[in-house]
Amino acid sequence: MKSFLLLFILHLMVHSYCAGQNLRSFNNGSLKLYYEEYGKGPALYILSGGPGEAPEHPYRQIIDSLKSFYTCILLHQRGSGKSRNIPINEKTITIANYTQDIELLRKERGDKKITLLGVSWGGLLAMNYAASYPKNVSNLILICSAPPSYTLWHCLYDNQYARRSAAELDSMDRLQKIFSLKTERELDSLKTANPASKEVIAYKEFMAIHIRAMYYDRNKISQKYFDQLFYNFNFQPIPIIDKEVLETKWDITGKLKKLKLPALIVYGRQDDQGESTFYLQKEYLKRSEVHVIEQCGHEILEEQPAEFFRILMNYVKRKK
Repeated sequence: MKSFLLLFILHLMVHSYCAGQNLRSFNNGSLKLYYEEYGKGPALYILSGGPGEAPEHPYRQIIDSLKSFYTCILLHQRGSGKSRNIPINEKTITIANYTQDIELLRKERGDKKITLLGVSWGGLLAMNYAASYPKNVSNLILICSAPPSYTLWHCLYDNQYARRSAAELDSMDRLQKIFSLKTERELDSLKTANPASKEVIAYKEFMAIHIRAMYYDRNKISQKYFDQLFYNFNFQPIPIIDKEVLETKWDITGKLKKLKLPALIVYGRQDDQGESTFYLQKEYLKRSEVHVIEQCGHEILEEQPAEFFRILMNYVKRKK
């Protein structure tokens, strides 16, 4: 047992050291933001979900698969990962600011054209960047991407509601009343509180109810992934972006239909965002190639990793 623990600790130390060796920074005004760089070849920018998801597992798996084809740029988006410690408010957290971060990084690195790989929110961000700077993008890889229009924003929450049992809905209602009175910062502070406290246990259950609705097979929710979400995911930006999308009636479909670049769209048949989300992407990205993974929800890399990587690598090899 001691040997196993020692090996595990050494693995974490090596991973942290390697990530640190590849960590770089750039500035957007007064904000210092971070990214990691791996491999050689044309630039591929990897955009994690959320907004607020730390770019850890499974993004490391994507890098390991693609770093022999691309220079993989793993962006720690504002408010997440190494770029987490910034002011979180409606001035700093906007779709335009996230998009500008990518453009500033592209200019700083001197990348003429980039491929964008986005997961969930990262897919939305990739589409928005391509719509804003079409001449700078050579390819889009969209994985269970969020919709390019406010008109489908409600589908996610409606579908999650429909997937919950009566007991889950009762628990959700009870816990919602407790945690809705807290600010996002107060909720975030629970991550450093005593894990045995009743409030932390209740908040973990609240999160678990949310996460279970994202899966086709709930048995595939790993404790490692759940803990990663609980401790490393910054949930503070999400309600700010939700508000922006709905209040501004955010919609880039008109810009997307003008794009002539190729795109890969991959999603799970049982994704809680609903298939209309992906039909919309396909409709407006005229040169897109679409793959649907059966018996799979939103968390593709947790539920069907082998099929996902088969699709991804086949596409990458054909496009090189």
